[in-house]
Amino acid sequence: MPSLREWLFSKKSQGMDLGLERVTVALEALNRPDRDMDCIHVAGSNGKGSACAQLVMGLVRAGYRVGFFSSPHLVNIEERVRVNGKSISSDDFDRALHEIKDLNIDLTFFEITYLVSLVACRHAGVSIMILETGLGGRLDATRSADVVGCLVTSVSLEHSEILGDTIEKVAREKAAIWRPGVPMLIRDPGSARVRNAMRDEAISARFYIPEKSTFMDEAADLAERLCAMIGYSFVRRPIQWPGRMQLIQGNPSILLESAHNPSGMLRAIPEIERLLPEKWSLLFGTSPQNDMDEFIEPLVGMVLRKPPVDIITTEPQGGRYPGVENPIAGLRHIKDPVKGLESLKENCDFILVTGSLYLCGNILSHLEIGADIL
Repeated sequence: MPSLREWLFSKKSQGMDLGLERVTVALEALNRPDRDMDCIHVAGSNGKGSACAQLVMGLVRAGYRVGFFSSPHLVNIEERVRVNGKSISSDDFDRALHEIKDLNIDLTFFEITYLVSLVACRHAGVSIMILETGLGGRLDATRSADVVGCLVTSVSLEHSEILGDTIEKVAREKAAIWRPGVPMLIRDPGSARVRNAMRDEAISARFYIPEKSTFMDEAADLAERLCAMIGYSFVRRPIQWPGRMQLIQGNPSILLESAHNPSGMLRAIPEIERLLPEKWSLLFGTSPQNDMDEFIEPLVGMVLRKPPVDIITTEPQGGRYPGVENPIAGLRHIKDPVKGLESLKENCDFILVTGSLYLCGNILSHLEIGADIL
């Protein structure tokens, strides 16, 4: 008889199976935990996690008790369920997991962890629940919740084998988290065609044109504006969101940036470049990309402008897809991210780790640093 956790992790081998039917049946069997909280649904190609983190901490500082479901986890699975920015305990996770297992409904790994978050946060007395979409929007399990507000951050061409082969199709899938009568804010995509495609799915949504700012400042702008639309108080201050421009001081210092697709890398590089000292090194690893050249182009440009002491490529561990072997031809490649990091520590003051959220998680785990939002 497998243990509770063994049962959960065995579900990973089933892979992904988008759709709302199974998870809706499970929600009904659990007496709709989503309806015991005000849920906010967030989607987007880049920045959705950062916007969620800003929502959580801005609302916590305003006096609300806030739950948060996110994926993937960086170090421990309990990170997928946070209350007031901190991961729930293993005992609380398992208590909720037991309720899901007892339903005897065939669910995916993602669906189970999503339901665990709702049950655990109901038990924890959460008043507002932030739900981060896993993939897309229309058919993602998180779309099953009743919500009081929706947010879509930036949109780019990603997961095209699932979401569609044009940016308009991808944008439609993300905008489809809209529910009638529910306030919705969308970061303006900067294209009339894409904007119109999103309006077809979300007829009452408001579009926000961001001012030039850092990634986290833009996420805070979106969070603050959505809360004003819903009618929540929001207290804005800087936050640390693990794996996103996370600077770990030391000798050498380490910067973790989880840019994992072309638009994310393009956006991150100017912020990274401002922080680079003269003696820096690069640890780069990624999951498969639709266009690897497009993905690494901004990174290569920075390397040419500010040559590092050393570069090592590696393979992120524990991700949805296996890490890419030798993603940049001709460079030294060390499969194990931890061995790659240790190989870079001499003769530099600063190590940049980028290309994958899972890679950032590998390094945080090695350094024994937690993943709470601060």
